[in-house]
Amino acid sequence: MERIGTSTNIFFERNDGSRIPAERTMRLCAQAGYRDMDFGFVEQIFYPTPFTTERWRSFVERHMRLAEELGIRFTQTHGHIHDFCNDQEEAQWDLVKRCVEGTAMLKAPWMVMHPSTLVRDGRVHQDTRSRNIEYFQRLAEYAGTFGVGIAVENMWGETKEGVKRYAITAEELCSLIDGIGKPNVGACWDTEHGAIEELSQPDSIRLLGNRLKCTHISDQTDRNNVHILPYTGFTDWDPILQALADVDYQGEFTYEIQHYLLAMPENLAPEAIRFSFQVGTQMIQRSRFLSSSVL
Repeated sequence: MERIGTSTNIFFERNDGSRIPAERTMRLCAQAGYRDMDFGFVEQIFYPTPFTTERWRSFVERHMRLAEELGIRFTQTHGHIHDFCNDQEEAQWDLVKRCVEGTAMLKAPWMVMHPSTLVRDGRVHQDTRSRNIEYFQRLAEYAGTFGVGIAVENMWGETKEGVKRYAITAEELCSLIDGIGKPNVGACWDTEHGAIEELSQPDSIRLLGNRLKCTHISDQTDRNNVHILPYTGFTDWDPILQALADVDYQGEFTYEIQHYLLAMPENLAPEAIRFSFQVGTQMIQRSRFLSSSVL
């Protein structure tokens, strides 16, 4: 773990309902010191942009040109959130495929995807794991033609029916990834999800081992205050940093802190983003210290 990164959603959502274009956020992040970023396709879909139109390729190309200008590389992306076990519309699959091609255009090696929970009669259906395996095998084969890997993310909370989601634990996530059995499929560990579910995150990270390809790093105080900057919540970070060092995690330490700046006045955002970079840089240094102190 050598470098700190952040999603393009670090400065995106605003309390008044407005949205900050990704280009502006990229410029602010570059000024703050970031050189590694996660491009959030999910935000470009849920809050319609040209990515959802026939002009989507030129939209992605524009962001790639800007990244090259700023000296930014995309180390991962976040693909469309597709509840594929319950919504099999071809239009949703087409958006996922678009995200794969967009990931390749951005030269990012990994695209993070959520698993899905098959709900029937108010409970998790027994076919949930097999449906996920089938879907991700199909996706991995498609993504492989573009040189893109798929990182399946650990979940938290319940479905709209009140059913506990599939793949919350590292055990389920490992079982799913091993069942998929594709070399371009790994895991993304979301620390806020793990904290909300009160999991032993060090044990989870160690269980994932070399399956771990990406991270979503954020903090929380409760289920209503999530995806905030580390050390502003209740997460105990040293054991997590130690575990990442123990498994020799080779990916980036990537923030997903879209609620960090929700209410921050825009004129203070540049300094706040710079501070987030400093926090992440210190966390990486702390991980190295913890690793060396054990030897």
